[in-house]
Amino acid sequence: MTEQMFKVGDKVNHCSYGAGVVRFGPFAPVATDEACRYLVELESHHGRHGMFDRDSLTARPAFEIGAAVVVDGERCTVAAGPFRDRYESSRPWYVVENPDGSHETSAVRYMTPAPADEPVKIGDRVRVVEAAYAEELIGHVGRVTAIDGSWTPRGGELHPFTVEFPDGGRISARRVERVDEAPETYIYRYTTYDLTASYRDRDGDVWHFTGLADAAGCPKVSLTRGTGRPLSEIIDNFGPLTRVIG
Repeated sequence: MTEQMFKVGDKVNHCSYGAGVVRFGPFAPVATDEACRYLVELESHHGRHGMFDRDSLTARPAFEIGAAVVVDGERCTVAAGPFRDRYESSRPWYVVENPDGSHETSAVRYMTPAPADEPVKIGDRVRVVEAAYAEELIGHVGRVTAIDGSWTPRGGELHPFTVEFPDGGRISARRVERVDEAPETYIYRYTTYDLTASYRDRDGDVWHFTGLADAAGCPKVSLTRGTGRPLSEIIDNFGPLTRVIG
């Protein structure tokens, strides 16, 4: 079988260090005349560089699942792929999701990366998209308190975002997405509830807002850091609620 060769600019994965981009090569190491080594910039390690043998690298697809791309002038999301074309094996194709939720296929040659969104900054209200060891908080909304974290889970990628939640908990996240500012209050049965506060029920349990809402738009609260239950349900079954001071 022919060994995979790479060129400058190719996206690759290293067997131990994860995602990277070829910046130089191939070149021959001192002990051999075979050009089989590459200089790779490691995206998952703060852009550091390393020299690696060809057999430790594998090619990455042109687009990752979940990547934002432009197809026929419309911003879409990569849903699946790449797939090998039966008649043109050198021209893979993907399934993309359109803004209206429908799906279609597109050859890679018709796809371009979508313009990058404005970078997330400290103070932004965000939804957690990816976070190692904190999967139960994916989808939850909090505030970014740092964007330059250095924590990297073993065998994973850099988690630069520190996200703090209304209950005071915080995590490091790999990916987040900015969300619109939420209303600060919610009215239920003529009582106004502060969505930035915590509330104690009649049994003494303290409920925290999760940043999520049910299908009717009622904010969800949780005793821990789970998905949560609608505020209305807690009020009806365990109310009245008393705001926790301090």
